[in-house]
Amino acid sequence: KFTEKGNVQLKIYKAPRNWKTKNSELDIAKTVVAFEITDSGIGISRDKQNIIFEAFQQAEGSTSRKYGGTGLGLSISRGLSDLLGGVIELESELGEGSRFTLFLPISISPQVIENRQLLERANGNGKQKQIAVSEMDGAFMVDEIGDDRSKLSPGDKILLMVEDDLRFAKIMLTKAHDYGVKLILATKCNEVLDYISQYTPTAISLDINMPDMNGWKVLDRLKNDLSFRHIPVYIISGEEDRNVGLRRGARNCLQKPLKDNALKNLFEDIIYLSNKKVKDMLIIEDDEKDSSDIAKIIKGDDINIVTAKTSKEALALMNKRKFDCLVVDPSLSDSSGFDILKTLDDRKDDTLTSVVVRYSKNLTKKEETQVKRFAKAVVSKEKHSLEQLADQTALFLHRQYSAMPELTRQAIDYYRKSEDSLKGKKVLIVDDDVRNLFALTTALERFKINVLNAESGQEAIANIEKNPDIDVVLMDIMMPEMDGYETMKQIRKDKKNDDIAIIAVTAKAMKGDRQKCIESGASDYITKPVNVEQLLTLMRVWVK
Repeated sequence: KFTEKGNVQLKIYKAPRNWKTKNSELDIAKTVVAFEITDSGIGISRDKQNIIFEAFQQAEGSTSRKYGGTGLGLSISRGLSDLLGGVIELESELGEGSRFTLFLPISISPQVIENRQLLERANGNGKQKQIAVSEMDGAFMVDEIGDDRSKLSPGDKILLMVEDDLRFAKIMLTKAHDYGVKLILATKCNEVLDYISQYTPTAISLDINMPDMNGWKVLDRLKNDLSFRHIPVYIISGEEDRNVGLRRGARNCLQKPLKDNALKNLFEDIIYLSNKKVKDMLIIEDDEKDSSDIAKIIKGDDINIVTAKTSKEALALMNKRKFDCLVVDPSLSDSSGFDILKTLDDRKDDTLTSVVVRYSKNLTKKEETQVKRFAKAVVSKEKHSLEQLADQTALFLHRQYSAMPELTRQAIDYYRKSEDSLKGKKVLIVDDDVRNLFALTTALERFKINVLNAESGQEAIANIEKNPDIDVVLMDIMMPEMDGYETMKQIRKDKKNDDIAIIAVTAKAMKGDRQKCIESGASDYITKPVNVEQLLTLMRVWVK
């Protein structure tokens, strides 16, 4: 990686107590094994020998340095050696090569393990205090309203609010406290995923017109990601796009300015959803086999399924209780299923009941209009429609993917792969590390994606010139010669490349890096180590 010629030697031996670092676990060990790696490369100067073990450091620190960097590798290696009771030592002279030696004890004494556990518990308490202090830092706080991120406790109901109107944010904060809900404010869309991982919100409110990214992109990303799609998202915007938002998976769409009654309904629904662990579903279907097949593929501990064969029976059930989701066949024997939808629409208390229409014939224009008005999704009774139904009902019922039965998860996976918008798309992976190229290429090709590779910025630009039909570029930032920032700028200089989605893929996830990637021409951003499922979700959002 660091040299154009030379050699590397690996030697493994029983260490004759030749380590220089003071280490109690090595000192008392009966046997220590050494893994010694010697190279004839460029060497490392003495003043740089400590910093290369830190995250994202290298002897030559620019993103466009001549040689690749250590990234997280040495930092992780040192951490692993510590956990195993060993050390890594370095001997090097500039221009004469390097020798890294890992010393590991064959076994660790029980006393050392006990001492380490006591130390870790003590350090853990200190770390929690440091985290609490860092969260109060002005860089992470919205000073204007002072949200609840420093006041969270286990079991809190948390609303993540994505909003750049501070006046409205103050109103929401006050109202949230009235209902016993904690509020975290994100003033940029690109903070949403980080905040979800950090705070695990109960619900999300999302303004569509945000300064850094269109809110619809955020909604699509959340609802396409199996890790996040169960979190209810409430669209709060100055635009009236209710039906569009509902069909894309939003729990509700509210138009600004919100009146007191709308705010009351919003927070009451957040509390209702968070408290209701088992959702109620009504299947309205006169074909007993169809009804049984639907129930079989959807059932789970988190869902209570009731069936009805006629409109009369369905309406009687709806008068007795509230259902979270209806699966309706419009062609019922006693009357049209649309009568049920009309009745539901007339009831103010059932406005958030999700409706999935499942039909076996072509709908007339009038029926299509009714469906668009009442239903969140339409599924035809064709082959594999049950898999689609499992996916859509899980989305609208906010079911957590990991908690669903295996049969339901398999159905959802099958539907998502068969309907995958990425199938047949052309993706260019730009990375100077062939291991990353191989791993990502292998993962993406499983989804029938056509993959091209480039090991430098210049090669990436040449690839795009030769292949104007590239749909997505996955761009590593830390590359030799021409870094990812400069490569993206060069790509965007040519107007014909405006429609290519560029996703920055980097381990250098420092504050401000996301914005720097966007300013350099990236459409979006994901950090290493790459979660393939999240990467695919992100790609689906940007591929048309």
